[in-house]
Amino acid sequence: MTIPSSAPRQQGPARGMQWAKRLLGVCAAGCVVAVLAACGSSSPTSPSTPSGSPLSSSSPATPASAATPASLSQLKRIVLRPADLPQGWKGTPYQPDPNDSADNAAMMKCVGARNTDSDKVAEANSDNFALGDASISSSASSYRSQSDLDSDVAMLHSPKLSACFEQMVKKQLVASLPAGATIDSASITITPGSAGGPANVVATGSGSIKVRVNGQQVPVYLTVAFITGPLIEAEVDTENVGAPVSESVVNPLVATVATRAVKG
Repeated sequence: MTIPSSAPRQQGPARGMQWAKRLLGVCAAGCVVAVLAACGSSSPTSPSTPSGSPLSSSSPATPASAATPASLSQLKRIVLRPADLPQGWKGTPYQPDPNDSADNAAMMKCVGARNTDSDKVAEANSDNFALGDASISSSASSYRSQSDLDSDVAMLHSPKLSACFEQMVKKQLVASLPAGATIDSASITITPGSAGGPANVVATGSGSIKVRVNGQQVPVYLTVAFITGPLIEAEVDTENVGAPVSESVVNPLVATVATRAVKG
């Protein structure tokens, strides 16, 4: 979801099982501000959503047996940089989510997955890049062993995952919305596979949260691409009010991060 430039959002940091938990943190921290900003305008601006060209396939990653955990400096070279974004996108520094630990515990309990946080070696987060109501960010983390990645990828195949996201998002938003505001619906779907993108995109996610404030329904959309490399987990997140961020913008950015991650 997008946070307008006048109110930078906070994002949950990349971490063990970073993909699933970060998506929850992004939504919970960003939705309220996005909704309130949209309600202040009679017609929130939303980009069009043309279908982008399929992402090109990436070369196979370094074999796990030959990999060593990436350092912080390596991870910083994986995440999005200002030069990667189209003209007009403005970056603001990443801010950690103060509710991260509690959110992680609740999500892991809901899905029933192993928490790999203790095996995380380093993490890097890009700026939050915004244009109007649209926002794009990325993260990358390294882990001690391939079993950590295997556990986290298995989580993305869990039939409980989408329902747990919806449950947690609703709970967090209800506690944050102003008096009189209600959640009409929350729908989040995680789909294993590259969706036609690089081979190391292991899953994609999309969702929408529809909140009603003062009689006005405001839809906030999010997408995420889950990416792997040699002992690396990375992702690209988007948020926007009114419509998903255009695939013609997102797909090249996902391909960029995926190409960097596969090299480690």
